[in-house]
Amino acid sequence: MKQPPTPLTGVRVLNLGGSWPGRVASLLLADQGAEVLEIEKPGKDERLEDALLSRGKTVFALDLKTREGRARAQAIAAGADIVIANLGVGQAARFGLDYPTLKAGNPGLVYVSVPGFAEGSPMAATPGWEGTVAASTGVYTDVHAQGPILGGEPAFTAVPMASAYGGVHAAIAATMGFLHRLETGQGLAIETPLADAVLSSMALLIMKIDDQPRRFDLPPIDKSMTEVAFPILRDLDAHLSDEHRARIKAYLAASPRPQFGNHRCADGRFIFINAVDHVHHAKACLDTLGVLNDLIAEGMIVGSPFEEGGNGNNVSSSQGLSPAWASRLQAVMAARFLTRPAQEWETLLRRAGVPASVVRTTDEWLHLPTALEGGNVGDLDDPEWGPVRQPGRFVTIEGARVASPPLAARQLAVEADWLKGRAGSETAFNGATRDNPDSAARRTGGSDGAARGAATDAGILAGVRVLDLSNVIAGPASARILAEFGAQVTRVDPPAPYAGPRMTMWFGIDVNQGKRSIILDLKTDEGRQVLARLVRQSDVAIHNFLDRSAEKIGLSEAQLRQWNPSIISCQISAWGGPAGGPLKDYPAFDPVLQAATGITARYGTPQAPVLHGLASCVDYITGFSAALGIAQALVARARGHGASHVRTSLSMGAQLVQFPFTVASATHPRPIEPAGQGSVGYADHYRKYRTASGWAFLAARARDIDTVAARLGAADASDAAIAEALSGQTAEQASQRLRDLPTASLVPIERLDTLRERLTVETPRQFDPAGMPWAMLRGEHPSGHRVSLPLPTWYRFASGQAKPLSPAFAPGTHTRELLAELGLTSAEMQQLFDKGIARDGWAVLKHYLPH
Repeated sequence: MKQPPTPLTGVRVLNLGGSWPGRVASLLLADQGAEVLEIEKPGKDERLEDALLSRGKTVFALDLKTREGRARAQAIAAGADIVIANLGVGQAARFGLDYPTLKAGNPGLVYVSVPGFAEGSPMAATPGWEGTVAASTGVYTDVHAQGPILGGEPAFTAVPMASAYGGVHAAIAATMGFLHRLETGQGLAIETPLADAVLSSMALLIMKIDDQPRRFDLPPIDKSMTEVAFPILRDLDAHLSDEHRARIKAYLAASPRPQFGNHRCADGRFIFINAVDHVHHAKACLDTLGVLNDLIAEGMIVGSPFEEGGNGNNVSSSQGLSPAWASRLQAVMAARFLTRPAQEWETLLRRAGVPASVVRTTDEWLHLPTALEGGNVGDLDDPEWGPVRQPGRFVTIEGARVASPPLAARQLAVEADWLKGRAGSETAFNGATRDNPDSAARRTGGSDGAARGAATDAGILAGVRVLDLSNVIAGPASARILAEFGAQVTRVDPPAPYAGPRMTMWFGIDVNQGKRSIILDLKTDEGRQVLARLVRQSDVAIHNFLDRSAEKIGLSEAQLRQWNPSIISCQISAWGGPAGGPLKDYPAFDPVLQAATGITARYGTPQAPVLHGLASCVDYITGFSAALGIAQALVARARGHGASHVRTSLSMGAQLVQFPFTVASATHPRPIEPAGQGSVGYADHYRKYRTASGWAFLAARARDIDTVAARLGAADASDAAIAEALSGQTAEQASQRLRDLPTASLVPIERLDTLRERLTVETPRQFDPAGMPWAMLRGEHPSGHRVSLPLPTWYRFASGQAKPLSPAFAPGTHTRELLAELGLTSAEMQQLFDKGIARDGWAVLKHYLPH
């Protein structure tokens, strides 16, 4: 059977630079059939992760420092549709590979630059090492749950969040830019700075809600402690003894969350459970453990997670448990988990619908039979390393006339050029036809289908209508990205929520920006009829229902296609792989996948696993991957390949965010990696050091460490000598000494609260790109609180300022407005309201943020 065209059939991509972000971005384009040429430096050291990062590409060496090399790269770029530039500070212009130069010979070029810090910003000249960006954006201080509270020594993490998130954003920018070119015939330049990309993943950590109810504080302790005592203790950190620190940690440990965390089992292994803030999960967990009835007999209740007030005994509201009940629950659960091995508990809990996983290392995950069966992982025969176990396709796109291609190993070439002609003779890169004329008219702004003008002003997706039927973070985050590109997004909520207020309302303040909201009961015929009307006028529908649930309410791919043959559907699951797999119909959340795929074992140890941030690790990258798949499906549809179904999962996002480590070979072990809370970095040239002004991160090439040490005044190039030299100078002084070394940097390790204080503005116009790397926007909010959120600066166009989205409105705010737009009369609307099929709010939600 002939393979149908791929979503990016015939699209030519040139990746300039061997740094991780550009390689991740071009990998995600190659996975969907783009023809990718990747230039690497002559003599580059081979690493096992190259088998993943360069799969599906043609890789060749080219010395851009020579005139011949530059001329060759320019000639290749003249035939490219997309160029991804990640060459380092000033290098693109130096080599004549910047956008103005390449545009002159290729006016339709889509050019995506991926600097460490935004061009023109205060840190623009700082080399964009992964560690430098992470240090500058709160990763080493705020990813650990107690970091924002305790302060103290920052915790290094080897998880490359800047490169992973930067790569996904760059791939989205490239795809959106190509879609813009299809519709206008015009090229486009987009900048996706790594620092901004990290911020997009840290939104829930840096978000500030003035005077938010205590139940949303982490940990949920008295505000006099979090807002007064702990800031003072952080300032006095250098004077605290080990006994002081132990007493502070003991105080924090007095507020346990037994339904969210690791539990040791009979075989000595840990299981991680996430059974909080949900109508069913806490009850099902305790019932599976066999302790629910006993706890109820003692006085606990199974109430609503939206409960306000109460007696501190509601198992469905873990944040509201009194210290006594939390301690009692901790003791009971700990005792029960010790009665069975971890694998048995995992099986029992999953069957009961409880999000849970055995805590595994990444190598254990890569060799898990269920992961192999689902295509979550698989083997490719690399020309250098032989068979390499690695993640499957991160996003899968399937339709009647389009499909993601089988994965292929990289091709190593001495010379490389574009293949003669373009794959797929039906491809039209300018003035492309659509299979949905009505949609085309909406997209182009006129019934004649004329190309739009300044698409980036209105948004590349202006006119695209999106239905967001998902919840929590990953799904809503994907829809929010589409809104950032100008799509009109409608959020569809149920009459009563299953997830509690943190997952729906608090998380939603970030991920539900830019959307209108309607409440519909999709379990009724009348509700599904309204949904059908919404689907018929939409371009995209996103959901994260399990297959059986989607079938029941009419959201399967086949059912959506009956209502609208041209719709692009997207399903985000927890465990699903490209082939589905036996785990696909089990629920889970970000922290569970961190435990399952080795992240918590890496950030801590297998014996003492540590959560790598709250939703800042897996959820967002999964949502952004889904947005990428939707954009690629829109490209395929615009080129006449019809509608398609997009799938990804938290399990694929969890592998993507730790991409250097999700590779394994039977004959070539990975290099030893830094792991655990005691890690300082990779080596003397790439690690944290304490300076006279506080902690800082040094990043340089290994071969330059002698020069770096000499500039810093160190006796030699050892860790100890450099540490001694830096202890006597401030980070600013040390940074000045390295300023004229183009590949070295030393930057202070920043905290998110100090960054927020320094970079918050009251209006978007106050954001000064020349004086600020990025910004937080603070303002009034429908919640009744003043809220500070990041401005969406991760996609920077030459056309101007970052535009904030509308705030996240309460569920059902726009129900009547949207029903009227669908053509329902007042009487028809009232009938839906009288039956409870349509609502303008949740009865359980007394306050936007429950007290």
